[in-house]
Amino acid sequence: MKKSLFFLILFIVTFATLSYGYDPDSTCVKCHSDKKLLEKLGSPQMYLDPVEVDKEVNMEGAPTCVDCHLGNNQTMDKNEAHKGMPRPFYAAIGKKHKYEAIGREVTNYDPIQPKGKNRTKLLLRKPTNEAKQKYGIKKLMQLFYHDHDPKTFAYSPKIAKETCGKCHEQEFTDYNKSGMGLNKYQRAFTNWRKNPPGPQNCGVWWGDNYEQIKNECTKDFTQLMNDGKNRGCNKCHASCNDCHYEGYKKSKARHIFTKKVENLSCYGSGKGTICHAGPMDRRRGAGYMREEFAFPYGELPADVHSKNNINCTDCHKMKNHSYGHLASIDAKESCSKCHAEIVEAVKTSNNHKNVDCSSCHIQEVGAYQFTFWGPGISEGQFNYFAKHKQYYGVRSIPTLVKHPATGKWIPVKPYPMAVMNIKGNVEKTGLMVREIKKTIVKGKTEIGEPKEFVIERKPDEVNDMYIITGIFKGLKNNDNMLAWIQMDKMSHAIGKGRNCNSCHSSHEQIATSWFAYTVKTDVKKPFYGSYVIKAGKNGIEFGDFKYSEIIPVKGRHIDDFAPFVYVKNAWDVKGIDFSIPFDEQKYENTLNEYNLLYAKIHTLKMKFKKDKTKVSELEKIRKILPHNIETAKKLLESFK
Repeated sequence: MKKSLFFLILFIVTFATLSYGYDPDSTCVKCHSDKKLLEKLGSPQMYLDPVEVDKEVNMEGAPTCVDCHLGNNQTMDKNEAHKGMPRPFYAAIGKKHKYEAIGREVTNYDPIQPKGKNRTKLLLRKPTNEAKQKYGIKKLMQLFYHDHDPKTFAYSPKIAKETCGKCHEQEFTDYNKSGMGLNKYQRAFTNWRKNPPGPQNCGVWWGDNYEQIKNECTKDFTQLMNDGKNRGCNKCHASCNDCHYEGYKKSKARHIFTKKVENLSCYGSGKGTICHAGPMDRRRGAGYMREEFAFPYGELPADVHSKNNINCTDCHKMKNHSYGHLASIDAKESCSKCHAEIVEAVKTSNNHKNVDCSSCHIQEVGAYQFTFWGPGISEGQFNYFAKHKQYYGVRSIPTLVKHPATGKWIPVKPYPMAVMNIKGNVEKTGLMVREIKKTIVKGKTEIGEPKEFVIERKPDEVNDMYIITGIFKGLKNNDNMLAWIQMDKMSHAIGKGRNCNSCHSSHEQIATSWFAYTVKTDVKKPFYGSYVIKAGKNGIEFGDFKYSEIIPVKGRHIDDFAPFVYVKNAWDVKGIDFSIPFDEQKYENTLNEYNLLYAKIHTLKMKFKKDKTKVSELEKIRKILPHNIETAKKLLESFK
């Protein structure tokens, strides 16, 4: 009996020892697992149970604390132990901080744990009153994990190499070659006038191009302004932790990691409307998750796939740590994974084989209805290139455009954009795809980037478009205004398809936009308005502008953020055919046939309502019908 008990105890002790891989002799463990010591030091919030840390990291003790956090695990001296450690930090604005890094001491090291229900700001915190006074800060705008560079806010390959790269060398190498890892494609936008890729909503790549940007500005654009814009852009430059650390999940030890990236990580991990929450829900307005990420909030339905818990990476597959972008073959072909019969029906259709799925299945879109770059407050300071983007509202329906390179009809949201105070002249363009000519870019070796790398995007590899409408004068407070039509492709917010008449009742495409503008640093009170977009055989125009009274704050002028008041016709373009081609008589005949077939399917479903197999088969035919009427007709003929 005693012998059996001895072996049982030995087994339990051995199992327990094998289960926990942390090093009990590590001074990291000794300090952070000692509640009394931490209370004595005034930092009880820094307590971590090493057993729970091991469970959440789930790597059986490898890596150790210093593998991920660096520092020294052989000393109990606080300063020596933390020497050389990269740490999470906040972006702060205030009298002494212009969207600049500040340590977590300003929140008294409040644990990185989710608070509240709003997923856009689960990890955002307020500074303590003492910190506000001491550091001259007003607000904390965003949390950055420790593999970001605190000077530029960019992802730091150097830190990643010293931490994640120790164990994940191949993944680290692959990611650093990818478009996301190098923030490749944004770096092609070296100045406002470069065409292609043309001026665009996210502006220029500030970090590497100050002299170019300064020289094309009619005002005194300073290095401080440029640096602030650079930090603001880098907030979306994803690091290893941004994707794989799940700080937004409530946990006992704040060390949850995942191999498969989840949707909320793609949407900023609760650190703000950044990463894909920005371009998807705030710029394009056809976001995947929508809900509290949407602008306007609560008025637009989430993507049907998001509602059904489909993960971003289920469609955007990772290859060599690089994800398929909007125009990639993998992303486009992903529909066939679940909708194979419908995709095949579209491919063999006489009428819709050159129509992208999203053209029919995206309807109302939100977010920006205008965007203007002009004088204003940006990153907590005055800037001649402040982005006045918060014209949040709803576009009634996207405009369908035939892709110049692929011939596919895709949905876009054309809206007026401009940048003020640009020197010289700019030629007008036709409909342009945002291609990127082969370019060699210098990397930032000081943060671990390669010395140089190549960027290129061919016309058939991108779906976003634009039209430069020229340089316009006649403003009250600003010089030359470079105007263009932003035409981003709508890709998400997939739902119920359009009805046939939305495309075929007229060759001309007409849509409406309403908006509300509430930025307190620009206007004394919110103003709101609407306009109409007409795209047809002779071109595209934005008209019937209506808006409430605009009262700018002291120091701000209406044309800083609302130049359409003075140059309403700046975005009207003639000579480009935006009409939808179809034969009216053929459409009428096809619609009649469609309705007859639909009625037949309905009648058969009623007849066989007790036969689940036949009802299921009829439902499949019903879904194929709007995509390929000939295929549906053949299936009905063979139905028994």
